[in-house]
Amino acid sequence: MIDKIKIVKNLEGNILSFDFGEKRIGVAIGNSITKSSHPLETINTPKNTERYKLIELLLKTWKPVKLVIGYPLNEDGTLSKMSLLAKKFAMKLRNKYSIPIIMIDERFTSSEADLELKKIEKNFKKRKIVVDQVAAMIILDSFFQNNNNENSNINFQEVLR
Repeated sequence: MIDKIKIVKNLEGNILSFDFGEKRIGVAIGNSITKSSHPLETINTPKNTERYKLIELLLKTWKPVKLVIGYPLNEDGTLSKMSLLAKKFAMKLRNKYSIPIIMIDERFTSSEADLELKKIEKNFKKRKIVVDQVAAMIILDSFFQNNNNENSNINFQEVLR
């Protein structure tokens, strides 16, 4: 019984979500218990060494039990260049940190984030600063909404095939 409680406790806690891009990575934080999410940070550098230092700092700070990464498919559901880059990013995180990873179909999340931000901020430059964070939050919200429906989440093992 105690072992089962430990397993459940290990699955509960903070979850970091990433909206991967070649220039920027949006990051959001959420909690598996409250199912709430918030924009957190934009990693605004194309240099991989700097990106991974910042990600490592986020992982140490927030101690996530799971990572949710947007999987950018084409409109028709086929793989894109960004799908392959996001998969490579996810593999690197999994291999380096051994944290469970879920990949979520993220079609249109950046557009949705921009539309939401336009409602509260008209200035494009100000929106651009947070749009990737909001996209990561939308990805995480999608994970929370679909968490009970196993078919809606793309299991990382399926992505590796």
